[in-house]
Amino acid sequence: MDDFNKESDFEAALITALQRYGWEKDVLKNPTEQDLLQNWANILFENNRDIDRLGDYPLIQEEMEDLLEQIRRLRTPLKLDGFINGKTVSITRKNPDDTLHYGKEVSLKIYDRMEIAAGQSRYQIVQQPRFVRREKVLQDNRGYSMINICFELRLTRWKS
Repeated sequence: MDDFNKESDFEAALITALQRYGWEKDVLKNPTEQDLLQNWANILFENNRDIDRLGDYPLIQEEMEDLLEQIRRLRTPLKLDGFINGKTVSITRKNPDDTLHYGKEVSLKIYDRMEIAAGQSRYQIVQQPRFVRREKVLQDNRGYSMINICFELRLTRWKS
């Protein structure tokens, strides 16, 4: 095992090791929470382009908010794990351009651990994500390392 004198050296070694073992080569650097949500929306769109799901119409902000609200309601690690590994989730289409599905419920493929590398699920590396403070008395935060598995965010945060 290597000794590290700086966190940045550890971070670089971790990224290199993850890439060596099949993680995506492209690293998302310094994204905001909004950037990460948009990244997830883009992945969901790519993975659900068939006619019975999203077709050619990406998720709009309101649909993403509905999806995030479903996640917020789960509250426990067990329920969140069930959501992540449940493979699909349903939303009501609110994108007015999707006239075929507007106002109807569609099922979206979320994540399938059996499809890593060979399918539509993938492992992404996020470096130095930025998090806005939730309370005025707190400072903004920066994460040193973050693993983004499709949308699943497993995260270690240190205050900068």
